[in-house]
Amino acid sequence: MLAREYIGEEFRSLHLLRLFLPAYDNHEEPRRWSSLLPSGAGLEASADCNELWSAYLADHPDADSPDAPLGRLDRETAAALREILGAHLGTGVLLHTRSWVGRARPFMPQATTSNFYGQEYLHEDLGIEEIIFRGVRDQVPDFVEDPNHSFAWGTGLYPDSLVVAASPDLFRALHQDPRLEVVSIVPHRDVLPASFGA
Repeated sequence: MLAREYIGEEFRSLHLLRLFLPAYDNHEEPRRWSSLLPSGAGLEASADCNELWSAYLADHPDADSPDAPLGRLDRETAAALREILGAHLGTGVLLHTRSWVGRARPFMPQATTSNFYGQEYLHEDLGIEEIIFRGVRDQVPDFVEDPNHSFAWGTGLYPDSLVVAASPDLFRALHQDPRLEVVSIVPHRDVLPASFGA
């Protein structure tokens, strides 16, 4: 599925990037995707974590298989997102979120839900701090949208990365922060492969 399809129509005029979430080694240390590449190779927006790890383990048979990211934010990624989103969107803004009901907290029958590619998602309005907290503790919401239409992200179930749409200033800030591993998306070409744990 094209990466851009994870972003709502009203955000698709924004610049797109893929933010890669680190896997974890057997010491619970985050492992960046780029560390798996042969020397001189660059990370691409359609990179498949399963394929990268398989190739790496074939060349490094003594290496341990990592734990999949599954939507969990490591501390560096969380800190960068908290700072950048807070500075560009404001810390008081409530963002529209959707989380897969299979992972969502208990909710009342009258809560709003919707479907995306056959899966049901719970709608909530959350602040940046709560979104980041959930990402560090368990898993980030699958979809996040700024009501002012300058930012959104979307992803699949048990994600290893986020497809991010951002206004030019925010896009630059995300690209320039060394704590984040990001690659620009070519909307008509780049896909979001099946997640690491799929």
